[in-house]
Amino acid sequence: MSTASGERYGEDYFKSVFGCDGLKRYGMHWWSVRFYAGVCDRWLRRIGGRRMLDVGCGHGFILSFLHERYETFGIDLSAYAIEQCARFTPRSTCAVADVEQELPAHLTAGTFDLVNARYVFEHLADPPAAMARLVRLLRPGGVLFFSVPNTESFGRRWKGADWYAHKDPTHVSLLAPERWLEIARGCGLDVVKEFSDGYWDLPYVKWVPWWLQFPVFIGPSALACLTTWEILPARFGENVMVIAQKPDKPGGGDHT
Repeated sequence: MSTASGERYGEDYFKSVFGCDGLKRYGMHWWSVRFYAGVCDRWLRRIGGRRMLDVGCGHGFILSFLHERYETFGIDLSAYAIEQCARFTPRSTCAVADVEQELPAHLTAGTFDLVNARYVFEHLADPPAAMARLVRLLRPGGVLFFSVPNTESFGRRWKGADWYAHKDPTHVSLLAPERWLEIARGCGLDVVKEFSDGYWDLPYVKWVPWWLQFPVFIGPSALACLTTWEILPARFGENVMVIAQKPDKPGGGDHT
């Protein structure tokens, strides 16, 4: 992406897409961030990891849940967002960087235990190349955790052009879930787990009051957020989430 592209992700972008320019405790965005941080924490502990990188870190909200226990790094295309990281995650090392270009020198290949890419790959013109670049940062046994819009979701089929992922003009790679798995395997990763975040993009039925829709659609998502466990099936939600692991030994993974 160009510098001009980076300028698109300024203050107005974060307010329009996320509805905030901070993190309101117990708000919808807070619960989402807490969920992602919980998944990262659990997998870091599972693999005995200490170093993580958040790609597309925004204001550093996910890192803020983790920076006291781990060595945390963040990169984002937005200079504005990286400026905010000093407020929200002062213990993290954050920098402006474009994952589609050469990464900063301090992000050394083979030294990260976990790389998180939340809402990143759908913004990129060449997701396979970007993912391969991130995989090189992982040590053997390291984990890539990423989430992308689920183009097979009920929400996309029901809402059409009003689906949340269609309303963001910076989404240039809305691919089928199976294609994302193919890309991960093509980068030499083993797909360990697929799950989702449920249906949160209310309203789904315009003539039904939102409070009647809330328990039906938000209930499963709320349970996942409360527990931070990966409990929802891969196609049961607006996003597909993937845990993919770099093999411990060379030659592992499905290089299809």
